[in-house]
Amino acid sequence: MATSGERSGSDPRSVMRWSLSLHVAAVLFLSAFTVGIVAAVLWRLLGAPRLHVAGPLKPGDIYDGIKIALAIVAGAGGVVALVVGYRRQHLNEVSEEREHGRAFTDRFGAAADQLGADQPAARMAGAYAMARLADEWRQERQTCIDVLCGYLRMPYAPDPPTDEPAFVAWQREREIRKTVLRLIAAHLRDDSPESWQGYDLDFTGAVLDEAYFRGARFIGGDIIFVKALFVGHDRDQVVFDEVEFADGSCVYFRLAEFRSGSVRFDRAVFSGGWVTFDSARFTGARVNFRDAAFSAAEIRFEDAEFSHGLTDFAGATFTGTVVDFGEHRLESLHVTVPPARFTGGTVDLSRTAAFTHPPRFGLQTAPAGLLLPPGTNISDLP
Repeated sequence: MATSGERSGSDPRSVMRWSLSLHVAAVLFLSAFTVGIVAAVLWRLLGAPRLHVAGPLKPGDIYDGIKIALAIVAGAGGVVALVVGYRRQHLNEVSEEREHGRAFTDRFGAAADQLGADQPAARMAGAYAMARLADEWRQERQTCIDVLCGYLRMPYAPDPPTDEPAFVAWQREREIRKTVLRLIAAHLRDDSPESWQGYDLDFTGAVLDEAYFRGARFIGGDIIFVKALFVGHDRDQVVFDEVEFADGSCVYFRLAEFRSGSVRFDRAVFSGGWVTFDSARFTGARVNFRDAAFSAAEIRFEDAEFSHGLTDFAGATFTGTVVDFGEHRLESLHVTVPPARFTGGTVDLSRTAAFTHPPRFGLQTAPAGLLLPPGTNISDLP
C-alpha cells in the first residue's frame, strides 16, 4: 500500500494547487530547458560548427531576428494557452468525478434506507439496489457487500412463530434474507458479469435456513460463518455443492452450530486455502461431504462436537489435504485445542473413495460415532 508521501508525489491534483502564474512559469522553464537540450544535442551531432558573424547586421538579418522573436512569443503564448486549457479540462474532470461520486453516495444512502424500511417490498428492493450498486461502484464494493452481510446478521428467529400474523411477517423476512444470500452467491460464480470473488464476507452470528452457494469459488478474502446457526425447515437446506475452496481463501465455521436440516458440500473441491470447523457443534443436521475432493487445503475440526445427526464422507477422496480432528497445539499462543468429541453423532468415513492422506484423529480407539473404511485401524492413523 502506498504511503501518504508516495500518493502526494504522484497525484496530478497536487500540481493543480499551484497558482496559474507559477504553473505557467514552470512549464515555460521546462520548455526552454528542453529546447536548449535539443539545440545542444543537434549542435554536437553536426560536429560543433563555429558561428561566424560577417560584418554589420543587414535588414534581412533584422527581419529574421524579428521572426524568431515573434515565434518565441507565439510559442510562449501557446504554452500559456495549453496550461490554461489543461487546468480547465482537469477542473471539469474533477467536477464530473465529484458529481459521479455524489450520485453513488446518494444511491448508497437510498438503498440503505430501503433495507431498513418497515415494508418488506422496500427491503427487497433495497437488497437488489445495494447489489447493483456494488457491481457499479468498485471503489466501495466491499462496503456495499458489508451492508448486505450486515443485514443477514440482524436478529432473526430460527424457528417460525405459532400465531398467524407473526408467521406471515417471519415468512416475508425469510424471503428477503434468501434473496440477499442468492445475490451474494450469484456473484461468487465464474459466470457472474461482476465477480465478488476475493472480497470479505462476514456472516458472524447469522441464522441461515436456506442458502444456495452451488458452484461458488472462494479464491481469496475471509469468509466468516463464526457462530452462525444453520437450520432447516421441511426440505430447505444450505448447499455448498461443487464449491471450490481455492488457495488464498480463509473460511471460518468456528463455533457454528448445525442444528437441523441438511448442509451439503457434495463434490466440493478443497484445493487450497484454510477451512476451519473448530469448536463447531453438529447437533442434529445432516452434513454431507459426498464425493468431495480433499487435495491441497487445510481443514480443521478441533474441539468440534458431534452429538447428533450425521456427517457423511461417502465417495470423498483424501489425497493431500490436511484434515484434522485431533488435538492441535498452537505454539505461538502456548495453548492446546482439544480434539473433536464424538458423543452421539456419526461421522461416516467408511465409504470414502480414496484414503491416501487420511484425516488426523490422534486417538487410539475409535469412538462409537466414528466409522472408518474397512480394514482401517484408527491407531494406524495420524
